Amino acid sequence: MKFKLVIFDLDGTLMNTSPGIFDSANKAMVQLGRQPESDVKQLSKFIGPPIIQCFKNTYNLEDEFIEQAVANYRVEYSLHGQYNAVAYPQIIETLAQLKERGYLLAVGTLKHEELATNMMQYFELAPFFSSIRGADMGSKLTKADIVKNVLSDLKIDPSDAVLIGDTTHDLIGAKDSGVKFVAVDYGFGFPRGQQPIEGMLKVISSPGELLTFLG
Repeated sequence: MKFKLVIFDLDGTLMNTSPGIFDSANKAMVQLGRQPESDVKQLSKFIGPPIIQCFKNTYNLEDEFIEQAVANYRVEYSLHGQYNAVAYPQIIETLAQLKERGYLLAVGTLKHEELATNMMQYFELAPFFSSIRGADMGSKLTKADIVKNVLSDLKIDPSDAVLIGDTTHDLIGAKDSGVKFVAVDYGFGFPRGQQPIEGMLKVISSPGELLTFLG
């Protein structure tokens, strides 16, 4: 199946952003007078969903404290956390080869759009992408909304695009936006050895496998 556009999720797909995310989330909670979370499995719930849901899922935080927690987190992550990340092995080579083969590349993430753009620039990945789209400040956009924004930017039909991601939020976003979906099992959501389920074209265990699959 040939595509024109490959859309990448950011956290857990392009980059291992967990150190900066976990640290910023815990600092946000400490500023509220709460205990930080030390269990990595529990902290992993913070990656994938919209940020409001992240605080509920990970810390069981009451609704009245969510707004302040999000504000605390965004300050910490903007100042420090976003720089505490690393691209997954083979990502740069994979992006370069896909671009050389004529694919349009984009980022579609539930991370705030300005942060996503800043990170792609800081880690020198931005030149690979023709569109970088993310969440709004109110976290009202769904993954499907963000994917549709990418499609609109590049004037690409959904049937000509595929989303690469590591969580069920990506899977649902692909389905709801009409694009195909390839799962990765090296990120934060799908476990190693994940078998394809409905809605998944394929599951890959390293970025390099995408080159073979897409051709």
